[in-house]
Amino acid sequence: MTTTIASMLVLVHRLRAMPQLVRRLIGLQVLFSCALFSGCSHLVKVSPAPGAVLQTALFQPTTNWEGERVQVALTPSLRGEPRKYLANSEEVFLANSLRERGLRHVYKINGIGTPLVVYARNPEVTPQEKHYPQSGIVLGLTAVKEDRPAQLPLLKLYDSLDPGVVRSIYGKHPVAANYTATLAVLYAHARKLAGSAAGSFLRPDSPRFATGIYLTHPYDPNKIPILFIHGLISSPVSWQNLQNDLCADPTILEHYQPWFFLYPTGQPVLESAEQLREDLKSTQKLFDPKGTDIASHHVVVVAHSMGGLLAHTLVSESGDALWKGFANEPLSGLALSAGVRDLFSRYFYFHRQPCIDRVVFIAVPHRGSLLASGIVGSIGNRLIGHSKATAQALKELSGKNPGVLNRYFARVSARGGPTSLYSLAPNPLLNSLAALPIVVPFHSIIGDRGLGGGPRSSDGVVSYASSHLDGAESEKIVPAGHTVFSNELTVLEIKRILEENLRMKNEVQPPLNVLTDRQARRYEEPPRRHRDPWAVSVGQYAHL
Repeated sequence: MTTTIASMLVLVHRLRAMPQLVRRLIGLQVLFSCALFSGCSHLVKVSPAPGAVLQTALFQPTTNWEGERVQVALTPSLRGEPRKYLANSEEVFLANSLRERGLRHVYKINGIGTPLVVYARNPEVTPQEKHYPQSGIVLGLTAVKEDRPAQLPLLKLYDSLDPGVVRSIYGKHPVAANYTATLAVLYAHARKLAGSAAGSFLRPDSPRFATGIYLTHPYDPNKIPILFIHGLISSPVSWQNLQNDLCADPTILEHYQPWFFLYPTGQPVLESAEQLREDLKSTQKLFDPKGTDIASHHVVVVAHSMGGLLAHTLVSESGDALWKGFANEPLSGLALSAGVRDLFSRYFYFHRQPCIDRVVFIAVPHRGSLLASGIVGSIGNRLIGHSKATAQALKELSGKNPGVLNRYFARVSARGGPTSLYSLAPNPLLNSLAALPIVVPFHSIIGDRGLGGGPRSSDGVVSYASSHLDGAESEKIVPAGHTVFSNELTVLEIKRILEENLRMKNEVQPPLNVLTDRQARRYEEPPRRHRDPWAVSVGQYAHL
């Protein structure tokens, strides 16, 4: 759900007073505006300054650098897939010479070397490549030139996200980096993805981009995935400012890697949730066939709005609670074809995913949103193309087993089948999901548009009563609307939670094997970070 969806509430009371035809026409216009706006509101634009584009072959044994011939040396920080994409790179930019618009803050490190941004097309040939952005692979590198007597100077290339390189900021000679420039180039190429949000909402059976988990940087077996799950009429692009803001914390850069679940938001919640569970398992198995990596055993989920309903199914045991909120007879005793029985079984019955360590729920309608059941929801349900498989399964269920559906879903079936908006309206199934115990530590971040917090507050789309869950490790009320995930107080809270997760897991830092021995000996214990990271100029760390 986006900022524009929240603005619908301003029109609801006016719409109710209008004739039905006028009401529908205005509602259609509002809904389409919201859908279109959600696809273009987060775009990042990049414009290189003169001289920012380099004509330098970084994967050759020697190249030209600053007017002289140098020998290229790939450090151990550039291993595996990054080397492949570096070899096939199409563009190389001087990171500090890029001008960007769309990201709120700039995070970079002053230090030795020259930060670079490398862009390469994604050939999408291997199964792994299908989990990277179709728009291309973007690497943040740093080139460090070392003079050598009677030899060509050495140009050492470092991956700025490698843990050893990140830890260098604590020493006397940190390696320079520009994390924001790297993300800016990545998201500047993601315009088609951003624009696809409306289409995948209205036509969930034919999304422009495949449902699945996507990585924005080549897979790192030693980092914990943060699995971001977006909400209604949205895409992974909606997380770009939060992803950038997390770059302000070197502990997060060192220990975590971002993963994103992309799905068509017009389809029913339980359908998307089943895809999420299966895609998480298949992605981990693809990148880690032996199941020995940190990324296969430790995942933190950060989910916004409807995405939180999907996330709930990762950390709970369904039993038959959801089915009882949907139908009044056991699934096993109903007359159904094998395919339909299997579909309902996969959607309604699930087990917790043992790899999930922690969940952060942001503005999640655990008990539904009245907006989805009002005029806007009614119009939206007429616009959304129903998920064919689910609609046909529901039709067979109600046709062969009259009276088995509860009253709410009997009406849904009569109206052509479920959509995401039917799933988000208050209903018995959502109440059953909200009641399922969550078996890992979880946190709630809830928006308040000015009613003072507590049971009467709301973010404009979801009420506090719907967002609140008993048993949370923490509950943070943020003075913001439904897009509370972009609020700076939310960013600080998520940083706190991620660092707390590391303390609880007592993660062991990998050895310092990336920089030269001389540089490694200069590592020091981390100093206290600046108390207010937002007060640090252009996102640099206070001690640099």
